[in-house]
Amino acid sequence: MTLNLDPRLIAFDAQLERGAIMRLDPVTPAASGSSGGGGAAQGPAALGGKVLHFQYNPESISRSRTGKWEPRKKRRGSTVDTPQAVRQRGGQGSSALLAESETVSLKVVFDATEALLAGRVTEETTDGVLPQLAFLEVLSTGKEGNAADRTRESVQPVRPDELLLILGRRRLFPVVLTSLTITEQKFLPTLVPLRAEADLKFTVLEPDESAYSGTISTAYRRLFDGRRSLSDAASADDGVVAAIDRELNRNPFESGVTTA
Repeated sequence: MTLNLDPRLIAFDAQLERGAIMRLDPVTPAASGSSGGGGAAQGPAALGGKVLHFQYNPESISRSRTGKWEPRKKRRGSTVDTPQAVRQRGGQGSSALLAESETVSLKVVFDATEALLAGRVTEETTDGVLPQLAFLEVLSTGKEGNAADRTRESVQPVRPDELLLILGRRRLFPVVLTSLTITEQKFLPTLVPLRAEADLKFTVLEPDESAYSGTISTAYRRLFDGRRSLSDAASADDGVVAAIDRELNRNPFESGVTTA
C-alpha cells in the first residue's frame, strides 16, 4: 500500500508551497503532420509527466557555476576549446570564459514513521518510502534505462530524463539529474525503509542544451527573465554610478597639486 506522506494532512496556519520534481513527457497532438526534420525547436507542448512532491522542503539548496578564464595574453598564442567541445561537456562559453552550466544540489527527506504510528497503515500493508525512492531511481537510469530491447553488452551513453525542478511558483529550473545518493535510515522488520534521505544534484539545461525543445527553452527563458527582473529591483541607482563615472573620467592632473 502506498502511503500519503503529505505533511499537510495536519493543518498549518498557512498554506505551504512545497518543492517538487516533474518529469517532462511532452504530449504532441496526434495530427501534428510530418516530423519536419528542419532542426528548429518546436514550441511548448502539453505536459504529460509525473510529479514527485517533496514531503519536506529542503533545509538548504546549493547552486553553483564554475568556469575557466583564459587571459587575453595567454589566448593570443594558444588554442581554446571550441563552443562545440564546451557544449559536449554540458557548458557554454566563449574564447575568453568557458562557463559550465549551473548546478543545483539539495537533500530531500521522506519519512513514513509518523503515518505508521498514527495507524493509517500497518506494517503488513505499507511500502514505506519505497515508491518515492523508486521514482528517483527511475529518473537516474535515463530514458533507455528500462528498455526491454537493451541487449547491447557495450556501455552506451544514457539519454537522461528532462525534468523541471520546482522551487516555488517563481522558480522552475529545467534540469537533468546528474547525481543521486540515497541513505536509508529506518526499517520495518521486513527491511522496508521507513525513512530515507536523498542527495540530489541537477545540471540546469541552458540555451545550448535546450534549443531543440520548446518546453525546455521556454522554462529557461522564464527563469532567466525572472532573474533579470529581480536583479533590476536590487540595483537601485543611488548616485554611486554617477560618482564613479565622474571619478574615472577626471583629469588626473586636476588634483590640486602644483609643481615648482
